[in-house]
Amino acid sequence: DEDVEIGVITAEFVDGDAEISRLDITLDGTGSAQPWDAFDTITLWVDGEKVAEVDASDEDNYLDEDAGELRFADLDIVAMEDEELEITVAASVQNNLDSTELVDWTLAASALRFFDADDVATTEDGAPVTDDTSTFDIQTAGTDEELSVSLSSSNPDSTDIVVDTDTDTNDVTILVADLE
Repeated sequence: DEDVEIGVITAEFVDGDAEISRLDITLDGTGSAQPWDAFDTITLWVDGEKVAEVDASDEDNYLDEDAGELRFADLDIVAMEDEELEITVAASVQNNLDSTELVDWTLAASALRFFDADDVATTEDGAPVTDDTSTFDIQTAGTDEELSVSLSSSNPDSTDIVVDTDTDTNDVTILVADLE
């Protein structure tokens, strides 16, 4: 899948407008899962518009490989005073994942850097930035899907089909089935 929502980060500034310049997130999988083996890209969206993208398949792009920490820099996301800003985090998953990557994952914001109206930079890397997490799992396409085949009530009664070389024997219904 591509650009599937895996979490939403909400920010609200109460003492003036602010410009978010940097956001760090962590992706933590259960067991021995490594995010660079599972994800192709991680993107940020504001109001339905993609504002940033990171190549999550490159292990060198992680600030802290053990924590699965990625950084989005040079964001220039403006948040208005007393208005809640939602930043949607989306993921594109790699093809041919092993069972190691088909696990439960946790997404968390680990740091947020912003500039206030006086152009003073502040980096928040504790509460309330790190208070909440989002959990999701990666499943193989078709997981929990089922194909049910049954004979239809309009299935023809048993009959003999006579094949004669002198007459046409095309379009004879022999079975009607319902697929669900």
